[in-house]
Amino acid sequence: MIRKYISIILLVWSLSSCVDKYWPEIDKYDDVLVVDGLLTDGSDTTVIYLSTSSSVNNEKFIPVSGSQLYILDENQTEVQLTETSPGTYKILDNTFTGNVGSSYQLHIILANGKKYESDICRMPEPTPLDSVYGLIESHQISNSDDYLDGIQFYIDNHSNLSDTSYYLWRLSQSFEYQSTFNIDFIWTGSIFDPNSNPDSLRTCWHTSPVKNIFTYSTKYIDKPELIGFPINYVSTVNKTLSIRYSLLVSQLSISEQAFNFWDALRQQNIEKNNLYSQQPFQIRGNIINVENAEEPVLGYFTVAGVSKKRIFINRPPLVFHYGECVPDYEGMRFIRFEPGPIYIVDVDGTKAMGNSDACFDCRLEGGTLTPPPFWENN
Repeated sequence: MIRKYISIILLVWSLSSCVDKYWPEIDKYDDVLVVDGLLTDGSDTTVIYLSTSSSVNNEKFIPVSGSQLYILDENQTEVQLTETSPGTYKILDNTFTGNVGSSYQLHIILANGKKYESDICRMPEPTPLDSVYGLIESHQISNSDDYLDGIQFYIDNHSNLSDTSYYLWRLSQSFEYQSTFNIDFIWTGSIFDPNSNPDSLRTCWHTSPVKNIFTYSTKYIDKPELIGFPINYVSTVNKTLSIRYSLLVSQLSISEQAFNFWDALRQQNIEKNNLYSQQPFQIRGNIINVENAEEPVLGYFTVAGVSKKRIFINRPPLVFHYGECVPDYEGMRFIRFEPGPIYIVDVDGTKAMGNSDACFDCRLEGGTLTPPPFWENN
């Protein structure tokens, strides 16, 4: 999650207080250690990502491998993390979870011997997530005067605590979609009917994180509750809502310090198209070099109480704006000159090709043929 915003942090960090517009020199902020980690009281595996920052003009994930990571609790109990892929470190004990009210500290020892540690972070009590729901709305398209219909999702919650609550929401969306055509025949030098050898690539499912940052604090409201707080908006510009859509909302109750970090990132992300529309500020995380506190380190080790809720939405009664494939009848005249395989659709008794394999194979639009384990049909 943090990696997406590293280029923004680098730009902000390298700006001076001068109000004149200029492109800052940011080369010296390449190769900065980036830490992205989350520990909750939930059942999800604890994962820490280690990388180094890349050039703003060439954004990519540069993993930091061969490091030793462990989390230390207030009783000095040590839990080791294992590198499962380059730059990705996990707690393999699937029975381990954080405890509300307990404190944790992340320790990192790089392969070159450098040592880093996070602040000591206390895990807040999670706030109940009462409901997640979607309403049909029309929102303005970015960089355009046009509006597009879609579903705006909202949440309601309430806090049992009298103190101020600080929230960060992480979202994951999954959706079912189809290619335009079914595979009725296949050409491999001759035409055969795949029904005797099924090869349907029509229906797929796609899951991905929602990259927007959503934060809120109850510091300045009378009642410690949220009613109708807007989160993700999904338009009809693509196939996301075309059959069935699911949104998983993870509501993270975090500390004020963590809130300040994530809310600063949220604000800078809003302003990223014009960094000079407000006075830039430094966004520092909670990780330091043990022997050199002045070394810049990006990212955050977030400790949070979590509440989750999933919602399913069927295709709304709206006009969709994604392009459909058009049958290519003319191409069938020349198919005998092609080795294949070529997928063919039967349109009212007439065979036709598509203008690309994506017209038949839904996987070419990013999905998989297997629904996720949590998927519920109508």
